Amino acid sequence: MLAYEKRRVLIWGKTSPELSTKYIETVCTGGVLEDGTPIRLHPIPFRFFDEEDRFKKYQWITARIAKNPSDPRPESYRIDCESIELEEPVAPDDNEWANRRALVFKSASWQFESVDALAEAQSKTKQSLGIVAPKEIISVEIHVRPDEENLSFDQKRERLRKKLEAEQEEVWLFDQWVPPEMKKLDFLKTRIQIRWKCAADKPHTMQIMDWEGAELQRKVGDEK
Repeated sequence: MLAYEKRRVLIWGKTSPELSTKYIETVCTGGVLEDGTPIRLHPIPFRFFDEEDRFKKYQWITARIAKNPSDPRPESYRIDCESIELEEPVAPDDNEWANRRALVFKSASWQFESVDALAEAQSKTKQSLGIVAPKEIISVEIHVRPDEENLSFDQKRERLRKKLEAEQEEVWLFDQWVPPEMKKLDFLKTRIQIRWKCAADKPHTMQIMDWEGAELQRKVGDEK
């Protein structure tokens, strides 16, 4: 049995929604505790929440969380979604978001000079959340995802449909029971990709998995 405890968490990031054959649809959410310790909250069916229950970035929430025993990463926690209480968001300011930075960067435990330093910490403690400040942004471009990823998305959607139908023994379940938000979750064919250098002067290529970035692509397209 999980040992849940009530904690305050400042939300700093949400990934774009992913289909899940176990949870239907989930969002991986990043936050920090009051002492600055980084945590990952999962699973959160964010789009299934009522509008008034949806938290924002840089908003404090209080919820019952517990260390995930099936995930060796130290930051990974399960959350009791029904226990979430929304608090006031931390507003932006004109001083380079000083108030937000003071909270998110409060702990030095997840700040690294280079990607190599983060990788070393991961090999020792399985740490998987870390902040590495770019030394140089080389390029920002659109990455076309391979056809295999699109096929995997469609296959997962079909497996989920069959799983729900088998459990409920009703053919209409998928279309009638699953919220419309999920049925609108289409495969995003491209992602924003950034090439950059860390303090070690090594180039890295990473894709943006951020919810807002993905939604911006959906709304205005890649050309804009």
